[in-house]
Amino acid sequence: MLTPKQRQFLKAEAHHLSPVVHIGKAGVTDALAQELNIMIESLELMKLKLNQNTFEDANTVIETLMRKVDGLQHVWTIGHTLLVFRPSRNKPTRFSLP
Repeated sequence: MLTPKQRQFLKAEAHHLSPVVHIGKAGVTDALAQELNIMIESLELMKLKLNQNTFEDANTVIETLMRKVDGLQHVWTIGHTLLVFRPSRNKPTRFSLP
């Protein structure tokens, strides 16, 4: 679980990032969760975008992703943009949390 200070730090680090995963009409599929699991290992901090044609809301997407991707942590949501974090398991993390 992230502390408020850690969330603030990660939000500041992610300010310049663009969304790399777009969740569309199909919602969170197993294939999307597997791909996210691979991508989060190298990126650690990612923005996700909910497209307008999706039938799921942000809370449902986060709950589903946290269930399907081991160790994923929700940092922040604003509008249709989600920020998630998981430190790398194979190499030292780029984000040393306060």
